[in-house]
Amino acid sequence: MKKLSILVCILFVLSFLIAQAAWAKSIILYNATFYTMAGSMDVIGNMETANAVFIQGSKIRAVGDDQTILAMRKPGTVVIDLEGKTVFPGFIDPHTHLFNGAQPYFDYNTLDRVQTLAVKNGITSFGNMYTDQEWLNFILAYADSGRVRNRVFLYLNYNHSCGDVFGNWYEAYAPKEALAHNVWVNGIKIYAERSVCNGFSSRPVFSDKLKENLPDDSLYRDSRLHLSVDEFSAVIQRADDLGYQVAIHAMGDLGIETSLSAIASALQGKPNINRHMILHNSFLRDDMFEMYENSDIVALVEPFSRCELNTYLKRGIGDENVFYYKRWYDLSLNGIHMALDSDWPSYGEETINPMLRIYAMVTGNNIFTVYSGECNDPIKNQTLEVLQCLKMMTIEAAYALRAEKKIGSIMPGKLADLVVLSQDPLMVYPEEIKNIEVLMTMINGKVEYGQGF
Repeated sequence: MKKLSILVCILFVLSFLIAQAAWAKSIILYNATFYTMAGSMDVIGNMETANAVFIQGSKIRAVGDDQTILAMRKPGTVVIDLEGKTVFPGFIDPHTHLFNGAQPYFDYNTLDRVQTLAVKNGITSFGNMYTDQEWLNFILAYADSGRVRNRVFLYLNYNHSCGDVFGNWYEAYAPKEALAHNVWVNGIKIYAERSVCNGFSSRPVFSDKLKENLPDDSLYRDSRLHLSVDEFSAVIQRADDLGYQVAIHAMGDLGIETSLSAIASALQGKPNINRHMILHNSFLRDDMFEMYENSDIVALVEPFSRCELNTYLKRGIGDENVFYYKRWYDLSLNGIHMALDSDWPSYGEETINPMLRIYAMVTGNNIFTVYSGECNDPIKNQTLEVLQCLKMMTIEAAYALRAEKKIGSIMPGKLADLVVLSQDPLMVYPEEIKNIEVLMTMINGKVEYGQGF
């Protein structure tokens, strides 16, 4: 009973300190392992770590050992002992529908709810990958009410998932322009293929090579591209000239190949300075990897799922085409910039959880709850290492959002976006990663979520 009382007191004190830290001008976090996600990160042994950070206002001012950082304490500085916990840069989800995908739509309370969900899971920044004029107006009105907690990167739609073209309306909003507090226009979204449309599922478009493997009754035999290469290239070149990043929905190998060809045609040998990227990248042939390399394409990916693959098979993907499904390991071998996203809520509410996504990527186990049926057999041949996945949700995700100079690593001068975890994902067994909890989330030096350590 005495030990329980002491624990309750400790948790009360820590909760009080976290509440103070929510509005403090300067904060010291110490006695922890901070993975900076800076420098060489090819193996765990080469990773830069620190024990403490000094935060002033919205930025990290110093990173170092406990003694050095504690010596920077000033009157009024809030000091929090993290008791040996693990800290990473705030997790970044570059492909979500947090602001347009939760119901009821166009409701301030809905946006409040999804932001709470995000910070509870350590998400500090996210890309919102569907924003038409109606949604933009609503989001800006919401932002004017002062309720945006996360850092939100908007992608304005050139077309609809069904193929309807909205046109160049996005040009009224300059790229990288801050439209409101914590809200930016980052680029435009283009659907190369049909996604979810009028209640029907997505329709990846396949090349003749993969079509040979489709059964006669396949749902994918009549899938069509929304744009030709020439039409696509003209849209991308216009956006590129104006400084917009282009994010393309493409799942089938022909949809992806067409997107890659259109980007290459638009760039005409110039560097991909606006970091045009492809979303999903679900079916890849060997000859396509060089196309990614040549245009320095950023690939945003979701975890593999036996449930999803089984659904593809039921809809007529063909057994021989299973080989081409979600080749993340092969993509990583070619030095492609890759970031790990959730596409929330497309695969289920739980996929917002970064630890679940890492668990799925390193074990091959299913975490998608939108599919039914038995699908417990893991997909092992394309799994990645934990370190690679952590990079894909921090510094690589920041790179994908063209924001790596401000977020994605723990360094002096960067914004103080941090997440404290209950365990170190690099030190536990893969099966245990899914059980790791977020204990604290900080955005811009403000504690947005915290519980006792």
